[in-house]
Amino acid sequence: MEPLAQDYVVVAQSPDKNSVYAGSPALARLPGGEVVATYEWFRPAPHKESIPYQTEVKVSTDGGQTWALRGQTDIIWPSLFVHGDALYMIGNRRKSREVVISRSLDGGRTWADEVTLFAMRSHNAPTTVTFQNGYVYRAFETIPFTGRSGGGRSSWESFVVAGDLAADLLDPAAWRTSPTLRFPGTPQPLNSHAYPAEPNNTEDCWIEGNVISVQGQLRTMLRVHLQGRATVGMAAICNLDDDGESMDYRFDQFCPMLGGQCKFHIVFDEVSQLFWTCVNPVTNTFSPVDEHLAAAGFKGPPGNERRILWLLYSHDAENWFGAGCVAMSRKVSDSFSYSSQLIVGDDLLVLARTSVDGLNQHDTNLITLHRVADFRRLALNLAPDY
Repeated sequence: MEPLAQDYVVVAQSPDKNSVYAGSPALARLPGGEVVATYEWFRPAPHKESIPYQTEVKVSTDGGQTWALRGQTDIIWPSLFVHGDALYMIGNRRKSREVVISRSLDGGRTWADEVTLFAMRSHNAPTTVTFQNGYVYRAFETIPFTGRSGGGRSSWESFVVAGDLAADLLDPAAWRTSPTLRFPGTPQPLNSHAYPAEPNNTEDCWIEGNVISVQGQLRTMLRVHLQGRATVGMAAICNLDDDGESMDYRFDQFCPMLGGQCKFHIVFDEVSQLFWTCVNPVTNTFSPVDEHLAAAGFKGPPGNERRILWLLYSHDAENWFGAGCVAMSRKVSDSFSYSSQLIVGDDLLVLARTSVDGLNQHDTNLITLHRVADFRRLALNLAPDY
């Protein structure tokens, strides 16, 4: 089997793969048809988040074949969305991690000063932004002020923010937040060979949620870490009800999802009436945690494998079907991960955080764009006969 989009366009390349890492790829399409890509440059401690304007904005006028740098912002982990004639970026403030938003009225060239919507210390990645009933929704999770070494990810709590589309989205008064939800605990039974805890605290937790609307029901699908990633392929679902005044947010269930242990971004296709996403399957969680993986340049336990990028589709965003491999490498230290998707006509654009001969599969050196041509042909007709 040949991958669907192994050939790719390099949107950005690290100036130094040993100290500057690519991250947070996101896509949007402007009303005039231009495609916008954003990404940021990470640096390891002690320089982490020390460089301002680490998020870059590039624009393509030819559907993703060529790219030009158009602007920069100081927002980290941002999602993009378009409302009216404006391009918005919602994410976090560098260092303080507050929830912030900015707006561009000229296609990403210039950006309004970041506005703090909620002062809580929080986190996410470029995940799904959803519109429903006059509001725009995006998920975050709180971070203990003590950081990972103090509180650990298991104490990160999921929440959703909602903005009134009839109001000025740069006015904090236009926004509300749901209650926060703590990780409900590890489901049983699971794999009997849990990996030992890592220094960066990959204990059981949920992060990087996607807010989607499933037949009118707002739901957040979250990436789930279990047993040091000895158990993979699991996601969590929370239900959100919003009456326009307050939001009721509650855990619903865990569900099997290929690649659910790593970040995913879900898009809904109006034509096929299907949800689509790309994930990172893991090939062998039964591998021992030993020196061979580290010697090959791999970072973390076997469950942190990211060298295969797989396309999924679903009728209900709960039961997922495989459409095919988008891209892959046999080199364990390579990766195509953290992808964001954008539907343009009959094609699916996939923007990935990529490591090809980089430092390792996590500390990536490229941002790459993959085009899955005529992607709807890959889906079965899931409609029942009633």
